[in-house]
Order: sequence, then structure tokens, then C-alpha cells
Amino acid sequence: MANYTLRYLLKSDLYRQKGAVSFSLFCKSLFFNKGFKFVFWLRVAKHFDNKPLLRIFPKLMFSYYKRVYVSDINYRAEIGPGFAIYHVFCTTFGAKVKIGSNVTIVHGVTLAGKGGLFPVIEDNVYIGCGACILGGVTIGRNAVIGANAVVTKDIPHNAVVVGNPSKVISFNGADAAQQNIWKLG
Repeated sequence: MANYTLRYLLKSDLYRQKGAVSFSLFCKSLFFNKGFKFVFWLRVAKHFDNKPLLRIFPKLMFSYYKRVYVSDINYRAEIGPGFAIYHVFCTTFGAKVKIGSNVTIVHGVTLAGKGGLFPVIEDNVYIGCGACILGGVTIGRNAVIGANAVVTKDIPHNAVVVGNPSKVISFNGADAAQQNIWKLG
């Protein structure tokens, strides 16, 4: 994964969640948006992790928000720019998970390793609430993982996956799903 600056990552995360970047929007999001606040402290904790004295406060803040939001996310995971996590509650993944750019995760998502292998989530993926992605699987670019799907096999690019066990129901991908999200109800 590329070596991004903290500033770039935070700006891309803010843009991903709000569609714009400004200092006032940053402050509002940091104080009033749970998802952005959580991602902010995750990024800051990772950034200062190898700086002995400076890492204490960010790690304490991140630990505090992990408890407040009942989440077990490891800040050492590789996460690309434009990360959006909504409704942080009950989401969990470890340090060896790799997440690409512009990934959206909602509440109750589990990304878990199995046999020493961990999931790789490629760019522009949407993961719905309650989804479980288990083992050394790769989720292809622009994929949509539906609510409560249990994924134990690799998912191709642009696939829409639902169910337990998961099944590919189309290859319309994340772009089409976001355009048609309100038609599903």
C-alpha cells in the first residue's frame, strides 16, 4: 500500500463522507459525526504508533472510542484513503486486514482471519450491515457485500453478493448499487 500522509488520508476520509473539504466541515465532523471521529482517531493512532511519547494520547483516545462504540477495530490494519465507516457499532477487524481506497463499511461487520489468512478488500467496495468476511478471501473492486452475507470465498470485481452462504446475484457492482439504493425497498 502506498505511503500516504496523515493530512491526505484525513482529507480523503472527510471528502468521502461529506463530499467536500473545509476546516469548518472538519471540525463539525470531528465533533458530531461518529464515523468520521472514529476514523480520525484510528488514523492518528496509526500515524503516531512508532513515536514513543506522542503515541500515548492518540492510542488512549482511540481506545476510548472503541469502548464507546463497542467496536474491536485494530488501528494497525492497512486502510487506504477515502475510508467511510458509518454506525461504527459492533464492527471488528484485526491488524492484518487490508482495505483499499474508497471502501464503505456499515455497522456490525466482521472481517476475520482463519488459519493465519486475513481478508483483502480492494477499492470501491461497499460492505453492508452484519456481513462476515472470513479467512484469506479477496473482495474484488467495486463489489457490494449485502447485509448479513457470510463470505468465505473470493468475490470477483463488480459482484453483488448476498446470503449465507454468499451467492453472487449480479455483476452491477457498487456504482449501480449506489445509484439504485432507494429502489430496493
